[in-house]
Amino acid sequence: MSKNKKFQKTLKAEKGITLIALVITIVILIILATVSINVVLGEGGLIQRAQEGKSLTEQAQTDEQEELTGAEEYINGILVGIEDQNPPAPQTPKVEDVKGGEAFNEKTKVVDSKNNKIWVPAGFKIASDSGDTVQQGIVIEDVNASKDTAVQGSQYVWIPVGTFTKDDGSTSGEIKLGRYTFSTSSPGTPTLVQDAANYTDQSESVVIESKFKELVKYRPGVSSYETDGENATAKDLKGFIDSVASNGGYYIGRYEASYASGSSVADYKAASKISTGKSTSSMSYTPGTLWNFITQLDASKVAINTYDGNASVKSDLINSYAWDTAIVYIQEAGNSNYANQKSKNRSLANTGKNSDEVCKINDMASNIYEWTTEYSSYTYSGEANPCTHRGGNYVLQLRLHGLPLRQHCDYRRQQHWFPSQLVFVELRADRKVEQKE
Repeated sequence: MSKNKKFQKTLKAEKGITLIALVITIVILIILATVSINVVLGEGGLIQRAQEGKSLTEQAQTDEQEELTGAEEYINGILVGIEDQNPPAPQTPKVEDVKGGEAFNEKTKVVDSKNNKIWVPAGFKIASDSGDTVQQGIVIEDVNASKDTAVQGSQYVWIPVGTFTKDDGSTSGEIKLGRYTFSTSSPGTPTLVQDAANYTDQSESVVIESKFKELVKYRPGVSSYETDGENATAKDLKGFIDSVASNGGYYIGRYEASYASGSSVADYKAASKISTGKSTSSMSYTPGTLWNFITQLDASKVAINTYDGNASVKSDLINSYAWDTAIVYIQEAGNSNYANQKSKNRSLANTGKNSDEVCKINDMASNIYEWTTEYSSYTYSGEANPCTHRGGNYVLQLRLHGLPLRQHCDYRRQQHWFPSQLVFVELRADRKVEQKE
C-alpha cells in the first residue's frame, strides 16, 4: 500500500472520531442545560428560592416593625402610668341599669335613655322607683351618705338646668337658674326676673313685688316680732349657684320633711320620706312625723344640720332660686300651668299620700306651706314680717293662687316646712352648665 493511501485512511478515521465526540459533547451540553434550567427555574430552583427569600425578608421586616411599635406603646404606657396600652373606655352608667342598685362610692355621672346627664353624689343610689328619664323625674336615695340611720332612705329629685331631651325626642326650652314670677292664668308662663348667671354681691338689690329679695350673706336670723326681726338666709348662696353651674343641676326633697332624729334644734335632723304620722296641735318628735310645727329660723338650722359635715353634699333650707327653677322644670317636663296648682287636699295629710306628684316631687302645691330663705321687707303695725313661705296649703286651698304666691310672715308662724334642698359640695365656678352631648 502506498504512503498516500495510508494517509487517506488515517484522515477518514480521525474524522469519524471527531463527529462522534461532537455528538457526545452536544448530548452532554443538552443534559447540562436541562439540569441548569431545572436548578434555576424548576420547583425549588434558584429563582423560587430567591423569591421566597425576598418574601421572608419582607415579612421579617414587618414583624420587626410591629414588635418595635408594640414596644414603643408599652413603654409609653408605663411612662404615663398605664399598664394596659389599650384600656377600654369607661362606660357611663345608665339609669335603667342602676335603679335600685348599690350606692356610688364617689360622685358619678349617669345618663338616662335620652342621654341626659345626671350627677349622683357619693353615698347615694338611683332609687328603685325613680323615673327612667329626666322628664319623668330622677330620684336618688341616701344609702350611707348620712351616718344617721333615721336620715338614710331620704329621697331627692334632680332639677336640671340648661336643656334636656324629652321622652319624645324633642328638646326642652332652656331652664335658667333664677328667680321668677309666674302668670296667674294658664299656662303659668314664667318670667325670669333675676338670672343666677349674673350673680354678684349686689344681687340682693333685685326685688320682686317690691318687698321680696334673696340676701347674699348668711345670717341665722333674729327671733323678734319687732322691726329688728330677721329671717334666716341661705347658708352659702354663692356656693349653691356655683355648684349648679358646675353640675348642671341640683336636688330638692321628694317629700315634705319629717322628723328624723335629735333632742333639740341644735342637733335635729330631717328626712325626706313618706311621713308615717302627723301632728295637729304641736310637734310630736317621733321619727317619721310630718314636721309641720317649726319656725323659719329653726327650719333653717335643721335643714343645715341634716347633712352638716358630709363630704359629698350640703343641705339647706330651699332658696327662691331653687324653688322657682324647680317650677320651671316641672312645667317644661309637660305639666303645663302647674305654677297655678292649688292644694289637692283639704285636711292635713301625710306627705306622699296625696295625688300631688309631678316629676316624682310631692306636695309642692299641696298640704302645708314651705319655708324659704327669701327675705321680706314687709312690716305690719310696727311688726317685722321678714320670712317668706311658698306653695299651697290645705286650709286655704280655695283662696290662694298656688305655687307662684310669695307670702310674708313673722318668724313665729310654725305650721310650715320645706322640701330639703340638696347641694353638691364640689364648687367650681370655672365650669359651665353642662348640656347634652
